[in-house]
Amino acid sequence: MNLTESIGSKIRWLIISFTLFVSLFFISLLVIYVWVVEDNIFNRMVKEEARYIEQQYRQIGEVVPPRIPFMSLYRGWQSLPEDISLLRQQSPNRIEFPLNDGGTLHLTELQLGNTTWLLAADVSPYEMTKVYLPKLVPWILLILFVMGLCAFVLARYLSKCVVTPLQHITFGVVNHNGIDPLQFQQPFANNEIGYLADTICNSFNRLNATLQRETDFSRDISHELRTPVAVLKMVSGRIQAQEPLDVHTVNRVKTAVCEIEQSLNVLLALSREESIETESLVLLQEIEHCIVNHFALSKEDDAKLTINIPPTYRITCNKNLLHILLNNVLDNVINHASEVSLSIDLEEHQLTFSNPMEAMPQDNLLAPQVKSQSSKGLGQGLHLVKRICEQYGWAVEVGKINREFTLKITLVAEPMTFSSGVRKKVLFI
Repeated sequence: MNLTESIGSKIRWLIISFTLFVSLFFISLLVIYVWVVEDNIFNRMVKEEARYIEQQYRQIGEVVPPRIPFMSLYRGWQSLPEDISLLRQQSPNRIEFPLNDGGTLHLTELQLGNTTWLLAADVSPYEMTKVYLPKLVPWILLILFVMGLCAFVLARYLSKCVVTPLQHITFGVVNHNGIDPLQFQQPFANNEIGYLADTICNSFNRLNATLQRETDFSRDISHELRTPVAVLKMVSGRIQAQEPLDVHTVNRVKTAVCEIEQSLNVLLALSREESIETESLVLLQEIEHCIVNHFALSKEDDAKLTINIPPTYRITCNKNLLHILLNNVLDNVINHASEVSLSIDLEEHQLTFSNPMEAMPQDNLLAPQVKSQSSKGLGQGLHLVKRICEQYGWAVEVGKINREFTLKITLVAEPMTFSSGVRKKVLFI
């Protein structure tokens, strides 16, 4: 990933620039304030002395000299240097005038009788700002350096608190392999960044899971429905050719339709986003619910079912997928078993379904379209059961013991699911 601009660098430069600007602004403001205060002190001194001279003139009728040594009285503007008179013509209200030697002259007018006098104060020897400002420049630079250093430390701290976690999030997403769930290696603080990381992680994994389900559905739908679709196309061709359909062909069409319906039910359930939503379920209650509501099983008058499961045993899974799994097991009993008899037992975390069966096929029963010759089923039930178990990481195995077919599912149950209560045993005849 090529980054043309770094948030960390931008934050550092903004904080440092802002700190230096504010520091320089306040230093300049302080220097200007000192300068203004100094000028106002001189102006007040000149005005106070002018007031004294006017007061003395009213009392004794004579023009007294200034008491302050650096002040002088001039009779009219013509007695002052020409450059000062020129500046006064340009700015009549001006009271501060520069001298040729670099000094400063503060002036104020006095009206003594019919004559205009000027009280001038040469404050050049007493201007501290001009003298000390060059000496303050190194201290000002030192203050700017210290403030810049503090701003740099603050920027590094903010970068570590804000930018570094964002960089971990960015690199974690960019370097993700797209297969495993997205997980950030370092924990984040419980703040906005931590919330953002959790939201990105959950959204990213959710999108990946959706894409994976879509990929699995596309692969499975082409695999599971290829054979029944081929049967339907063949029969459709015969219908178009107006060939008569025998009973065997009609039964094949019915079987293909049932196979498509059964496969679609499971594949669509696995592909939906709701399939990843799980809840804590009491296993015995869900099994009883499926048995009571199973349409084909309710039509069997001589059905025998034995359930040996603790009433408090709980598992975490999707209820819809669990019902599909149990209904497929019940369908297998009706379609494959030599008689409708099913025993459901739970030992530790292994759930075992057993029913009588005369003969078992040599092929892998968990593969699609595998069934015995005497079976009236589709050969899809156990394969779909396996697909659902794979969704939750449950191990599945099949076998035959003493003329009984067994299906064993190793569940991942919740902690403390067993209790000291008596197991429940139910018998349907």
